[in-house]
Amino acid sequence: MKKTNFYPTIWSTVPFAPNAIGDWYAEERAVKELILKNEAATSLKVSEMLLNITKFSAIDEHGKEHFIVDFPGQNPVSLKGIPSGTFLRSKSVLTLPEGKYTKLRFYLAGWGNQFVYQDGVEESANAFERLDFTIEDGFQMEGGEATEVKLWFDFAPFEWKRHFKPLTDLFIRSKSPRPRLANSFGN
Repeated sequence: MKKTNFYPTIWSTVPFAPNAIGDWYAEERAVKELILKNEAATSLKVSEMLLNITKFSAIDEHGKEHFIVDFPGQNPVSLKGIPSGTFLRSKSVLTLPEGKYTKLRFYLAGWGNQFVYQDGVEESANAFERLDFTIEDGFQMEGGEATEVKLWFDFAPFEWKRHFKPLTDLFIRSKSPRPRLANSFGN
């Protein structure tokens, strides 16, 4: 058994998420990386999504939907942008039939869904039944070339001034906020 030293100060100097450090010591394995984009999330400057995912599917280049996995009783999953250094791992994506895929679709439960914008404002997203994410440059599924897939989400980075929002809210009279969503995420 190999002994690995742990130095807690490394977190302040490494620009990656803590789970990335575990990959440095892991065995070498073939991994496909997919960058997922949602045009509405980009235009609204969403930085993070908490989604209660019930089903997960991929859509091929012919528009046919292939269900990958169901999530019964799932708690909300936090999806963060590329700047945060976090991603989702999936081995289930590799069970898809061979072909080219253009989108991943997440079906949502009617509760526990939330969007966090780059300025730190949080808003409920329970009105959506599903969200489609376009796979950048598509995804060609060929048998046996990878053991897992990393799903990266192309969201806006958080603004640094969002940390001061509670302080500025004390000095600015609150106006009635209007929802940003308003049917922006068309299906």
